[in-house]
Amino acid sequence: MASLIQLESAVLRLLRAVRTTGVLQLNNRSRERAFEAYVFSLCLEAVRRLNGTVEIRGILSGPNPNPIVFRGAPGVIYSQVQDFAYAFCTLNGKEFEIHVDVEFIGQSTASHEIDVSIIDHNSAERCRARLEYPRMSQYLIGAIECKFYSGNPGVTLARTFAGLVSDASTNRIEAFVFNRFSVEIAAFFSKVNSASCFENLSPLNPTDEEMFVNYIMNELRKWSRRKN
Repeated sequence: MASLIQLESAVLRLLRAVRTTGVLQLNNRSRERAFEAYVFSLCLEAVRRLNGTVEIRGILSGPNPNPIVFRGAPGVIYSQVQDFAYAFCTLNGKEFEIHVDVEFIGQSTASHEIDVSIIDHNSAERCRARLEYPRMSQYLIGAIECKFYSGNPGVTLARTFAGLVSDASTNRIEAFVFNRFSVEIAAFFSKVNSASCFENLSPLNPTDEEMFVNYIMNELRKWSRRKN
């Protein structure tokens, strides 16, 4: 099982690959929050491999913030309490952003926190300007649930995520990723058919890391080629 230091090192390695030089700052230095930042960084690696562009921005400072601040809890996309970091990306002429721990509004009008979210750039800009929550049904491109289990994984959180994605519209990138093996969770997602499931994700497991990056690459490639 990866330690906090190993997760943070993996995040910095992946951030350096997109030419970011800032110091990493996790507001909550737990393995759970570091795992979210790690999955976020793997998504950036996928964009980089597709020859897209990746730019880390701070909500206050703009490009290449220092430090690179990750929220320690769910928050709003327009928050300026700190210089929260996100990624501005382009791929095949389309602009989008990747965030950690941002809250969205579902079709039911309930609010949902998404661990790693991919959102249309122009929509994100409007939400920041208007101080409003982004709507899952209109703006959400991808939702990734990240769970770091110290013990045996249960299926409860998987069911919660399935409920979350059902409150969004279809044709989204949806994945449940975690750091352990679980026959129960894999079986659950194979039955409900609501999201892709990635087990044993860790910087200590390069094969599983590659599988997840390849999945994001394939999904982003398909999305970027889709006509609006």
